[in-house]
Amino acid sequence: MNFRQLVPAEAWQDLINRGQRRTYRRGSILLSQGESPSSVIALAEGTVKVVQVTEAGDSLTLTLRGAGEALGEMGAILDRPRSATVQAVSACVGYILASHAFRGYLERYQLATAVYRLAVDRMQHIERLRTDLASLPPSARMARVVVHLTREVGRPQGDGLLVELGMPREELAAMAAMSRSSAAPVLSQLQAAGILSLGRSQILVRDTARLELAARAANPRDDHTL
Repeated sequence: MNFRQLVPAEAWQDLINRGQRRTYRRGSILLSQGESPSSVIALAEGTVKVVQVTEAGDSLTLTLRGAGEALGEMGAILDRPRSATVQAVSACVGYILASHAFRGYLERYQLATAVYRLAVDRMQHIERLRTDLASLPPSARMARVVVHLTREVGRPQGDGLLVELGMPREELAAMAAMSRSSAAPVLSQLQAAGILSLGRSQILVRDTARLELAARAANPRDDHTL
């Protein structure tokens, strides 16, 4: 579920109507980690990635977000610096609303509690995903990450679901707690099995059921779904 699916249709349209329209090229930074939460962006078109820099200085892509999201909503609600950077991985259209106006919008539609709960649930899901990866075999790690991204931003294309990655393979590998060299054969195996097709910056998931089975493998001996 994303923000647009959570709120009534008229509430989403009101958010769009109140915001200032802005277009973003691929690679543009929409929000920066550590900056003041002065505004919220309603993402109407495109896909973005959420990137966090750790205390050690490492940059890690946490997830992708697509159209229908409110970006920067937690900073606006809590009035705290942004916890991550948001970057466009495709051409995007967003509507910018000042944080104080966004808080008033939530009060008007009585959405504050639901929006806060959605944001917390999603953060907890990402933390669980990162924790689970440590105990999974390589193929299940990558399958689990692709399942997550498909649920977040997958859109129908032909007989499958297309995920616009907009990131190099080593970045996708890092999301699965793998090196690029260890991730490459796993992706090739998934492709050879007809579960997905690989593009330069896209993944087309052709068999969601088998991908989810691969993601649930508890150990290498269980990883027989490919």
